[in-house]
Amino acid sequence: MDRFPRRFPFELRLPLAPYRFEWRGEAAVSAEKDETALYTEERYTHRDGTVVIIRAYRADGSFHILSDRAEIELIDNANDPGAPDPVSLVRLP
Repeated sequence: MDRFPRRFPFELRLPLAPYRFEWRGEAAVSAEKDETALYTEERYTHRDGTVVIIRAYRADGSFHILSDRAEIELIDNANDPGAPDPVSLVRLP
């Protein structure tokens, strides 16, 4: 799906854990999904043309998030034994 060469100044590689993804602000206006032998990819485009990509790797189930919109926030509840919710939250820009 990398049809357009683009710089993604914001990246986050997530360790193995259960995740919930949510938009921090304005949700995307369009979405595309693609698959390769290595990963599945969801590409979200916002009204201003910025993009957020979520790749899920088949080999180990890990995620790689790329964004040219803003920083990606991780609230790592999975590794916090005191957290009331054991699912980590990824807040997408």
